[in-house]
Formats: sequence, C-alpha cells, structure tokens
Amino acid sequence: MVATKCIVCEKSSNLKRVIELGFHPPADTFVKKGQLLKPQKFYPLNCLLCTYCGHFQNEYFVSGEERYIESNYSYTSSNSPSAMAHWDEFADTVSKHIKLKKSDHVIEFGSNDGYLTLQFKKKGAKGTGIDPSPIMSDVARKSGVNAIEGFIGKDTIAKAVKKNGKAKLICGNNVLNHIEDLNIAMKAIRSGIADDGYFVVEVPSLKDTIEKYLFDMIFHEHISTFSVKSIDYLLKKHALFITKVKNIPYHGGSLRVYASTKKSDYNKKEVEKQIQSEEKIKLFETQTYKAFMDKIIKDKNDLLAILYALKKQGKKIAAIGGGARSNTLLNFYRLDNTVIDFLTDASKHKIGKYTPGSNILIKNDEALHKENIDVGLITAWNIGKYLVNKIKETNNKIHFIVPV
Repeated sequence: MVATKCIVCEKSSNLKRVIELGFHPPADTFVKKGQLLKPQKFYPLNCLLCTYCGHFQNEYFVSGEERYIESNYSYTSSNSPSAMAHWDEFADTVSKHIKLKKSDHVIEFGSNDGYLTLQFKKKGAKGTGIDPSPIMSDVARKSGVNAIEGFIGKDTIAKAVKKNGKAKLICGNNVLNHIEDLNIAMKAIRSGIADDGYFVVEVPSLKDTIEKYLFDMIFHEHISTFSVKSIDYLLKKHALFITKVKNIPYHGGSLRVYASTKKSDYNKKEVEKQIQSEEKIKLFETQTYKAFMDKIIKDKNDLLAILYALKKQGKKIAAIGGGARSNTLLNFYRLDNTVIDFLTDASKHKIGKYTPGSNILIKNDEALHKENIDVGLITAWNIGKYLVNKIKETNNKIHFIVPV
C-alpha cells in the first residue's frame, strides 16, 4: 500500500520523498532452499519526510501478515550476548525508573522470543508478551512466557488486561517503528496502561540515522524512523507525556523514550533541548537528505569497484552478519551469490537458509575457517568490532572490509 499521509500527524500536504533505494524484498524474509525457484516479491523502498511533525516513514507499506506470519520470520531478541546484555540492562534500568513492584503487570509488544518479558518476570512482575509471529510466540511460550499471538491492538491488549489487570509498564523495543497504523495502536496501548503507569520504547533515531550514516537501517519492516519531535507529537495525541529521553548506541543509534500518563510529569525542557539539537543539523530540511542520498550512491560505487577487483583476482569473499540491515545493503549494492560466496550468522533460525533477493547461502561462523575465505565483508557492521575480534581469535588471515 502506498502512503498518502503522515502516519503520525495524519497530514498529507507536508510529505516529501527524500530517499529512493530501488526495489527490495522484505528484509527479514529469509528463504528456504525449496523456495529458491519460486518468485520473490520486491517492493519499492522509498522514504518520506513530514516537514510538519518531523516524521520519517516508508512510502510503501508491506502488510504485517506478509512480514511476520506468511514468512519464515527469523529475528530473535536473544540472538547474541550483546543483545541479551542490552535487554538485561533495559529491564534493570526501567524497573528502577518506574519503581516496578512484584505485583505489577508488564506488557511487552513485539515480544519476539520472550527474552525481555522473561527478565521482568524474574523480578517478580506479571509479564505478558504480544507478538504476531507464530514461530516466535511458540518459542516464547516454551521459555515460560505468557505470549499472546497477534498484532498490538485493542483485542490483544484486552486479553492481556483481562488476565493480569492494567499494566504499570507497556514497552516495545525496535517495534513501534514496525507499525503502520500508529494512531490505532497507540490508542489501544493507552487503554491498557494503569493510571500510574508508563510507556517506554526504544526506536531508531532519525538524527543518528543521518549523522551516523545508518542507511541500512531502512527496510520495509522499519516503517518509521523517529525524531524526538515526531514521537513527542505522537505521544501527546494519546495523552502520554515524555519524562525522559536517552540516546543509546544500540542498533547504531536509538532513542529510549519514557512517557507517563500524568501531564504534570512532562519534561518540556528535555524535549525542547532534543528538538533544538535536531533542528541544528537541519534534520527537517530536504537538502539534508539529498546529501545523504548522494553519499549512499558514491559509497556503493566505490565498494563495488573494490569487490569486483578482488573477485577478479580469484579471492573468496564471505559476508558476515545476516541481519535485516545486511539485506538492505546487499540488495541496494546488487551483491548476490555471484560475488559473495556465502554469508555467516550465529542464528540457528537463519543457518541453511538464503538471503532474500540476493540468494546467498547462510552458514555458521566455522565456515570462515574451513573454506579458506580471503575477505570478510562485515555486513553487520554495527557489531563489527565484536565480530572481527571474535573471528581473529581463530583466523587472523582474513582481510576485513567494513562497508559503512
């Protein structure tokens, strides 16, 4: 579906197309061997900027059913030690900030394999996970999480509230940005928060995306990238008031936003300070994105020249890291299995499958050592240092290239 209005402020006249990355398959739809001869669906990956409320969103929406239910959805919250450490810290920090008690109810939407919900349960809280993926909901239940299968909405919130009461905390991490009908979802979320409750989310930061050049964080699952200006606008529409904003490095650059049901808790000074920093770098001006797009194209051409030269020399090249962002890079650069011998990833849900669009076989990390790889292209560059150090422990002969 093509967007005709901003999904935050719902105005249409202020939308400007600022990014064009061509046609891509949904980035988290890894392909099984038996599916390779079947057609794969590609959709335009363009982005729009709302110059009124400062929101940045995809122009074309792929349905949630196709992204999470019909596909072999493979992302897991507990996919690495660094990820688990992040969720442990989130549970500890947020619990202290909102003064979470053992009798309190925590609802996590987009709960995935249930790892974060489980951390709140370990603190004695009543935990409910909500996730549309049948695969991930099943994984969560097996770990002991009360998982409701479905999209965040009035029905799933009502089920959670009926079982455990209204929530002291409703949280979502890197999932609010996956929702197309933001205002409908926020209305449902607001209905499930207790009078003294909080809404806490982590979302991709538009400021970090531009300043840190995180173009590969753009893909169909990421419908939105938030500025403080746009998320403040959205939350106020639903009687939620920002008390704290923290800039965190996770996923290359994210916002952790705390919001209270009490208008008196609104931290106007902090919000205005954050918005001023966004305006300072011209985040809401279209020329900023013209320069960003020009750099994306130049870097693509430069990297392809290097890789083609290495391939001509007979070098074996492996990509390292099979996240959704890796697929944005591979598909925009048009890197497929004629250039990349294989890709490695630690997730058991991805090994043995193929990357969408580029059709590169995914193997475990041991293949880097067994198959005499000459060059490692770090596609999961956000954890590039960790990956390089890990690989060098057993193989210091590989030459690494970090594309971003």
